[in-house]
Amino acid sequence: YQFYVLGPWQGEGIAPVMMDWAIEHARSHGAREIILSVYVDNHRARKFYERYGFNEIGRYAFRVGETIDDDRIMRLVL
Repeated sequence: YQFYVLGPWQGEGIAPVMMDWAIEHARSHGAREIILSVYVDNHRARKFYERYGFNEIGRYAFRVGETIDDDRIMRLVL
């Protein structure tokens, strides 16, 4: 699944509501962890995930058309 907040809504409190729901949904369905990838230069998103306790555990080459983005893999232990 993908987790995005459109530009005009960023900073309006939408992302924390979505993340709280996603974490609770994962827990209630027996997940032991959440793993995601985030673009290395998306500092705002990385800080957001870190506030929730996600830690970087690796790298991922994410293809966008002909471009290969340098993503970071982050993990939250539930």
